[in-house]
Amino acid sequence: MQKRERKSGEMNAALGALWLGLAGVAGSHLWSTADPAGSKPVLLKLGSWVPGWWGIGPFAGKEVIGLLLWLCSWLILHFLLKGRDTSIRKAAVLFVIGFAIIIVAIWPPVYHAFLGWPPGLPE
Repeated sequence: MQKRERKSGEMNAALGALWLGLAGVAGSHLWSTADPAGSKPVLLKLGSWVPGWWGIGPFAGKEVIGLLLWLCSWLILHFLLKGRDTSIRKAAVLFVIGFAIIIVAIWPPVYHAFLGWPPGLPE
């Protein structure tokens, strides 16, 4: 009896969904930094079902955005890539590059420059 190997599409779907979830958390953080008055009520409402949400405030909403993006994109990508043989190496390289972009994008000197804030301005 020959052992059947799984196709690599599922693995790449998981990597893509993970990156989208991380991008959702980073994007919601940048939104909350750029527009605190507009984002805080929305993020608090989104995160109000998370246990202990009052202790972490708007971050609970950021977690929910990341969770929803991760779960929805994983389901979609899983069924799109299921049974396909795709390059894990390319997906891993793209994930690492994308992760580096997210890390750089949430670094305060970078998003302060992007928003046109002068250096040393308190958040």
